[in-house]
Amino acid sequence: MERILRLSGHPADGRMHVLHGLSGAGKTAVALEVVTRVRAVADRQSAGPRIWWIDARHPAAFAAGMREVARQAGVGDEDVHAGHVVDALWENLGRAPYRWLLIVDGADDLSLLDGPGRLAAGTGWLRPHHCPDGLLLVTTQSGIARLWGTGASLHAVGPLSTEEAAGVLTDHASPAAGTPAQACRLAQRLGRLPLALRMAASYLAEANAMPAPLRHPGTPMTFEAFRAALDRYGVGVDPAAAVESTWQISMDLLHRQGLSHASELVRVLASFSAAPIPYTLLLQPGVLMALPEFGALDSTAVWRSLRELAALQLLELDEIPSRHEGPLCVRLHPLIRDLARRGRQPRAVIALMERVLQLQEVRVPPENPQAWPVWRILAPHALDLADVFQAQDATFSPSERKTCADAGELAARYLQSQGLYGQARKGFEQVLALRTEGDADELDTAATRHNLALVLHDLGELEEAERLYEKVWQTLCHARGPQHSQTLTVRHELGRVLLDRGCLPQAQAHLEAVLAVRDATDGTDSPNALATRHELARVLHRRRRMDEARREYAHLLVLRRRLSGEEHPRTVTVWHNYACVLHDMGLMEQAHLECEQALAAQRTLYGEDHPDTLATGYLFAAILRARSLRGEADAVLSALHERSGRLLGESHPLTKDCAELLARWALQDPSAGPGTGN
Repeated sequence: MERILRLSGHPADGRMHVLHGLSGAGKTAVALEVVTRVRAVADRQSAGPRIWWIDARHPAAFAAGMREVARQAGVGDEDVHAGHVVDALWENLGRAPYRWLLIVDGADDLSLLDGPGRLAAGTGWLRPHHCPDGLLLVTTQSGIARLWGTGASLHAVGPLSTEEAAGVLTDHASPAAGTPAQACRLAQRLGRLPLALRMAASYLAEANAMPAPLRHPGTPMTFEAFRAALDRYGVGVDPAAAVESTWQISMDLLHRQGLSHASELVRVLASFSAAPIPYTLLLQPGVLMALPEFGALDSTAVWRSLRELAALQLLELDEIPSRHEGPLCVRLHPLIRDLARRGRQPRAVIALMERVLQLQEVRVPPENPQAWPVWRILAPHALDLADVFQAQDATFSPSERKTCADAGELAARYLQSQGLYGQARKGFEQVLALRTEGDADELDTAATRHNLALVLHDLGELEEAERLYEKVWQTLCHARGPQHSQTLTVRHELGRVLLDRGCLPQAQAHLEAVLAVRDATDGTDSPNALATRHELARVLHRRRRMDEARREYAHLLVLRRRLSGEEHPRTVTVWHNYACVLHDMGLMEQAHLECEQALAAQRTLYGEDHPDTLATGYLFAAILRARSLRGEADAVLSALHERSGRLLGESHPLTKDCAELLARWALQDPSAGPGTGN
């Protein structure tokens, strides 16, 4: 570790430095010490460094954090959401005139670090660099050299030496806790594992700070007393067992402080997914009332419990909102989570989730960008509930089953809005299994089938999507009537998939029937009516009635901008198709301008890898080629082909279209074009 710490005060070698070891071994503590030393060197040199700390345990947070680093490193706002953001980031860091330190913590899923390239090949989010004043440090449990590539230096992090471990105890516990020799004996008993050492030291500091009249007679106050308490819990030399016993002793302390509910609170938190846990949603008083054991707690007691648990190193607590919107979270150390999860309480999680789904901020539809910060955090926990029934027997009530299904469906809808169609499909299929295996409401089941059809449509599985749309439409016609709003929505989608399959007469018949009812009931400029008018404009486009299609797209774009703004999913969809019809009419200069602006709006809204962004990128490449910008067009389409194949699969229509267009261009076929609309 001294080599890593020495790098904080000397010119860097341009390599990725990877700290690897078991959970609780102190990897994050070493990284924090590097931060401290870098700041100390900067203070002596009167030159403030730029320090970035990125949490890699959550995919969305990692990507957002790396893009924020790129922005602060001087990458322009437009390029931050582009596919070349990774290259731009490392180009800027490589020539940075300032000292910088980038720490990526908890990078256990190495596929997350690939980004648009490959970690081992040096083309991922993390890679070697050329800045003599920059240091890249990663913490992980994975120490397999081939997975990191030749540009990485791996450093194993194991238990501390006895002297270092004793130093952790004496530095952080009360001076009254005992002598260095006694600290050494306790350190050995704890397996010299940093997590267990910090927990023990925090415990002794808290115990000694407690007024004597309030202190329980059996409270361990010294290193020797704490070691004796470990003996009572029967810990051996296994470091994980040392953490468990230290955790139990800490729980005893909180109980004697009057926080008897703290251990149960940790067990409830541990029952959620391993992702950050949004406590400002889940632990609101009105939500927590769902659990009878917490019914007498007020918000002050809950907040005090969280702060005391954080003080004892049992969890990490967000107290100040981060740069990224969303609820504040707690994070359990993986070892603590594993220990507390032995008494996992899925029913408690279900009860809390049922209340959370009723909160105003959660009731915003997950397709609405305003809901994305909440669902970015909540989705892993909602999807985890859908898995509960895969491993549990049929002991849950119908209402509990419904809560799991409702939560999982909302999370899958969020994933679909982010273009994560494969993950969304899995979520919808799990939810549909929950609904069909039980006595679910017929309309709830129909809604899930409809959502599954939507994502199959997005994945290009048009025949299966049509089959499901048809089934749901017939169900709703019988249950709701043919003119009910839900029935019309499904019939609209049935018309849309028929259009995409090239069945234009059938598509037009369905869409015109839907529009007639929507114009009469909702108004001609209602969002639903505009959606159906957009699909009928696509019918005009496909029938090569270009002037009519162009006028309709242009009018719809004006209305969408006025109703929703430019960076809204429905606005950018119309914008894409408007640019497409301009291309098909040969109006390349205007098509170039509109497509470029639509693509910029999609990158801001979705990011570079969303399927809708890819589709507009495909159109943009064709426009560039039509304007004789062949080199630029070839580069855009080649990169798009690789990205579409990786994200959507080789059998996806967009991937196939890219391959076909590249082949035509290779033969210098001037008739090649992008198709007719999204």
